[in-house]
Amino acid sequence: MPLYIDSNYMKKLVLIAVTATIAILLLCSYFYISGDKNKLNANDLLRYYYKVHNGYSGFSREYEIEYKDSVVTATMRDCNFIIDSCEVYTVSDVPRETMVEIGEMLIKAKVQNWESSYTNRDVFDGDSWSMDVKFGKDLIWSSGYMAWPDNDPTHEINKIIYNLCKPQNEESKQ
Repeated sequence: MPLYIDSNYMKKLVLIAVTATIAILLLCSYFYISGDKNKLNANDLLRYYYKVHNGYSGFSREYEIEYKDSVVTATMRDCNFIIDSCEVYTVSDVPRETMVEIGEMLIKAKVQNWESSYTNRDVFDGDSWSMDVKFGKDLIWSSGYMAWPDNDPTHEINKIIYNLCKPQNEESKQ
């Protein structure tokens, strides 16, 4: 005896299957596009780069710390574009724990949720800044002009890099 299936019942099953498939695809595409940046891991921090530039004086300072080929290197650059000079201080025996500490500071500040740009339109001669960080495959970039995100840890991070690199300058003068 042949099995009889009600056509309305079959239509409902197909509709449920199609709806479930669309929901699953949308959910998967969300995580694919976002890169799941809400789950950053401090151990995955590969690079931190921050630059501040004062347009009035022509002075800029760059802070960078990078983990590459199992070595952590910190670099600080002091540049003055008016007199066309740039001093570079680098140290390459930085403990890996320092990199992880910086990663934790960035994660605590929810750097993955920062806006791409912050601007104070009431100031015409202030500082501009840019920052990019790389956690594994996730690249996060932000910049600003006389405005910063709330709970911004870059001042503390830059101080860590400064303290790592500045003694190199003092030793080179002796």
